Amino acid sequence: MLPVISGAAAIVVLILLIVKLKLHPFIALMISSIILGLVNGLGSTKSVSTFTKGFGDQLSVSGVVIGLGAIIGGLLVSSGGGTKIADIIIGKSKKALIPMAIGLVALIIELPNLFEVTFVLMVPIVFSVAKSLGKSPLYVAIPMAAGMMTAHGLLPPGPATIIGGTALGADLGMVTALGLIIAVPVFASGVWLFPKLMQKQYLTYAVNDGSEFDQSATAGEDRSPSLAAALTSVLLAPAMMVVGTLGDAVFPKSSIAWTVTHFMGNAVISLLIAALFSMVFLGLRLGMSGNKVLGLSKTSLKPIVNVLLIIGAGGGLKAMLEGVGLSKIIATTTAEWAIPMVLLAWLIAALFRIALGSGTVAVTAAAGIVAPMLAQSDSVHKAMMVLAICTGSMIFSHVNDGAFWLFQEYFGMTVPQTLKTWSLLVTIQSVVGLLGLLAMEGVISLV
Repeated sequence: MLPVISGAAAIVVLILLIVKLKLHPFIALMISSIILGLVNGLGSTKSVSTFTKGFGDQLSVSGVVIGLGAIIGGLLVSSGGGTKIADIIIGKSKKALIPMAIGLVALIIELPNLFEVTFVLMVPIVFSVAKSLGKSPLYVAIPMAAGMMTAHGLLPPGPATIIGGTALGADLGMVTALGLIIAVPVFASGVWLFPKLMQKQYLTYAVNDGSEFDQSATAGEDRSPSLAAALTSVLLAPAMMVVGTLGDAVFPKSSIAWTVTHFMGNAVISLLIAALFSMVFLGLRLGMSGNKVLGLSKTSLKPIVNVLLIIGAGGGLKAMLEGVGLSKIIATTTAEWAIPMVLLAWLIAALFRIALGSGTVAVTAAAGIVAPMLAQSDSVHKAMMVLAICTGSMIFSHVNDGAFWLFQEYFGMTVPQTLKTWSLLVTIQSVVGLLGLLAMEGVISLV
């Protein structure tokens, strides 16, 4: 009984340390994890070693993958590849389809980037397109946000799927394949359903006109990459992961074909190849020097330090939950519940998201609780549980989430207006994602 009570107390302490005392989530996760170990009699040495081992295990794959993704994203932005994708896709779209095109561009650019990087890149485009259409910036901004959240929460190499997939031991190729399926209704709910329901209201809001933003400020080198190079840099790694998963299913194990596709589908290898491709075709081939490419790579890695520390500390908490025996208790207890596992995972992540604000922390903490429930699960169900956690972590971004204030400040909205737009948008996407996963689970159970 002690592991259950102390585990629940550790979660409460974690929330209080972040919300009330304003401690950095990395510090808060470390404190709550070590206290949990001490209370359960692990002793100071074992408590610390358990935490640090979990920290290292969590980052052994996710840290490498997110780092490589950051380099790709940095080169995409700095070379002007992101702007190239936006200009061509939006420029070729009919007027009525421009919001959907904006959402698609945001989704593509977000794949290798941190949320804040894509947001800052897309905002000048949003204001420029809105001005040319004679519409409120929110007419374009809502689809942009919907596309970003779809990629951020459902598709590798986004941090959420990498963190969840690593913690649950899921096949990232399978996560990508199923994520693409779920991404369709989640994306549509943001770029079509939400505007259809709420557009008459939010288009009346007085927001920034974007006069302070200059589209040329996002331009990179004099020579910009081709659309093919820009898209390949973003889509190469996810495509290789899917090929790897298909190869595992189709080819006999240990055959040459299986060996090649299995190697290609490894998340680290696929991101490494994509990063090298980006260095050449988004850097050196455009006339950048080797030192310039190196400098951009270093600059791209700086913003992810904060994220990696949180992810690693979440791995430490997961290891501590296992070390004190709570994971086994959770697995045994939840096995007797009638509630669908997908719904349970979604609810756990949603509670952390609402309480803590950070989607990254929500995925990390929820994965630590959910992982022991999946010891005997196959690759499909593990992938579905990763996506359940990720969609749960999307729900109701509010005043304790930095993305909420990013949206509010850039578009000059009041807090109530931001709650009715940004917060409601991501909540609808989260719920639609859950419904899609429950439907998918039902179909799989019939096969």
